[in-house]
Amino acid sequence: MTFGAPAALWALAAVPVLIVLYLLRVRRREHVVSSVLLWVKSQPSWAAFRPSRRVERSLLLLLQIVAAAALAAALAQPALLGWTAGSGDVVLVLDGSMSMRARDVAPTRFDRARAEARDVLAHLGPDRRAALVLAAAHPLVLVPPTADRGRLAAALAHAQPWDVAGDVRGAIDLAAQLVPGPHGRIFVWTDAARSPVPALPNVTARILGTADENTGVVALRVLPDADTARVLVRVTNFGHAAVRAPLRVTRDGSAAYGATLALAAGETRTVVFPVSSPRGKADAGVLRAQLDVRDALPDDKTAEALLAPAPLPSVLLVGPDDPPLERLLRVAPVSRAAVTRETDPAAWRGYDVVILDRVTTGAVPPGRYLAIGTVPPNLPANPSGVVDAPDIATWDRRDPVLRFVDFGDVHVRQALRLAPDSGRVLAAGPSPLLWAYESRGMRAIVLAFGLGDSDLPQHVAFPVLVVNSLAWLGGDTGGLQAGQTLEVPAAGGDRAMVVRPDGTRIDVPARDGAFAFALPRAGVYRLTTPAGERAVSVSVGSETAGLIAPGPAAAAASQPPVQRVLARLALWPWLVLGAAAVALGEWALATRRRGGDA
Repeated sequence: MTFGAPAALWALAAVPVLIVLYLLRVRRREHVVSSVLLWVKSQPSWAAFRPSRRVERSLLLLLQIVAAAALAAALAQPALLGWTAGSGDVVLVLDGSMSMRARDVAPTRFDRARAEARDVLAHLGPDRRAALVLAAAHPLVLVPPTADRGRLAAALAHAQPWDVAGDVRGAIDLAAQLVPGPHGRIFVWTDAARSPVPALPNVTARILGTADENTGVVALRVLPDADTARVLVRVTNFGHAAVRAPLRVTRDGSAAYGATLALAAGETRTVVFPVSSPRGKADAGVLRAQLDVRDALPDDKTAEALLAPAPLPSVLLVGPDDPPLERLLRVAPVSRAAVTRETDPAAWRGYDVVILDRVTTGAVPPGRYLAIGTVPPNLPANPSGVVDAPDIATWDRRDPVLRFVDFGDVHVRQALRLAPDSGRVLAAGPSPLLWAYESRGMRAIVLAFGLGDSDLPQHVAFPVLVVNSLAWLGGDTGGLQAGQTLEVPAAGGDRAMVVRPDGTRIDVPARDGAFAFALPRAGVYRLTTPAGERAVSVSVGSETAGLIAPGPAAAAASQPPVQRVLARLALWPWLVLGAAAVALGEWALATRRRGGDA
């Protein structure tokens, strides 16, 4: 049972008022007598006991109490609720935002949504199909339409919110594709903290949560410097009241910074401070930022980040002697570098990046490649002849491969004529001269000319271009956010072990030459592969993920969704009719008694 206007239950206070009036009411009846002498003598005793007399059994009083209570309950608009899912297939959409971990609904908003979703499944007929969609950073189909209740129940049990702002609207669009037609129903559980649920005929929503006060760490960044690291911590007060938030930052358990931040409603504060390394370099340790604030969402009170830089890639140079490139690899930021003339891909196993320098090869397996003056046949660059003396007319300075690269004074004698049908062109003249490609476990950069066919090695653009290319090819993990997928070269390995921030372990098989796995939570992930161990830090997927208060549009829709999701049998009309019937009965009984006594 639910109440549309629970405040109206205060009208039940009329019941004790009726009882008090009954106790104080003067009950007089007129009688014709011959003398009042004896009555006058008993008047003091009668008057002394009248105000405090006990409540006598009275059918009239009982009927009045019942009528008043029924009217008060009717004003509160009671209704009986029960799930209804129509006659077609259904899709259950759970909001996977971090805000769904708020504990203003016991035990959490997401746990309540999960319980109600189970209730919907319990009321479906055995021949009805259901699907399950999680509105994470990108909508995920956890279970396609099926009548297998066990599979649905298992998926519900394992579903968890991500540290992101969930894409509820995208999840609803995806759900509409799973159950097309007018008979399919889409049930949505969300807190509508960032956007309202679209009003569609076949979409019913359950808006969860009432709290709005939350203060959390929305960003923790490490900015390396020469001999120190500068740490950036950003804290946001999502609530509507000012707070004082004690902030403490530790490095491997030792205090590194502390302050108390005074935040107005809706204010974001950023603090920056240095952290030194015992060896003069910020190359080790884990930073942990902690807020000492109590509110409905405890999950965003901590954040972790690595002080260590991303692991350096191992590089294998395949081709004839190339002194400029070999000298550069000896000083480049790589873990190890080797040179070989072996063009058999089986000899390249164990290296993160392979540089193919003016060599002819067959189709290359999935991996990371920098091709200089050559194009493997299974890359869609489509070389056809050469271009003489091409000018480098344009290049994309915003691309990470060309960051700080200037081709303005570089001259090329000849280059391959490329006609790529996918990927992205980074630099071009009469035809593409630098091209990048990423698909199906393959990540490659093609430089259309050999170093000996240009004066590029004589310019500062040469080392910058090579270092940027190796960083991109090696899978630079800087700036990872929850909700993304991390892809690491398999380097010949078959399986990897990943330890998530919460301590859970997952086994990741190699696919298309890479280990790929989703990042649902913020924190430090540790990956163990045949090539060694590495750790990466992941930040919150969105700085609005900690917003737990529904916005104005969502708040206005917070009542109708409950009525749409649940079959609602209104009880107040029956209560009004019952109160009227009881009142008429009390009037008729009182009138009859007075008439009989007359």
